[in-house]
Amino acid sequence: MTQDVRLSVNGRDYELNVEPGKTLAEAIREDCGLAGTHVGCEHGVCGACTVMLDGQPVRSCLMFAVQCAGAAVVSVEGLAGPDRVPPPL
Repeated sequence: MTQDVRLSVNGRDYELNVEPGKTLAEAIREDCGLAGTHVGCEHGVCGACTVMLDGQPVRSCLMFAVQCAGAAVVSVEGLAGPDRVPPPL
C-alpha cells in the first residue's frame, strides 16, 4: 500500500507515491534525486541527514515522508545553492 505525498523541496514541488515507512531522507534521495542528504547512523545522532522542515532543523532519517506532506523542505542543495553542490552522478 502506498500513499500520495506532496513535498516542496528546495522550492520545487514533488508529487510522490511512497510506502508509509519510507523516510524523508529516502524520499529526498530516491524520489527527488537529491543526493546531498546522507543517512549515516539511522538513529538521528550523526546529523548527516539534517534538513530544514518548515524552517526547523530535523533529522530526516527519523521522519516518515508521509509525515511531511505539504511541508517545505530545504536540503543541503537548497542551502548551498545550485553552483555550490555538484549534481548527483
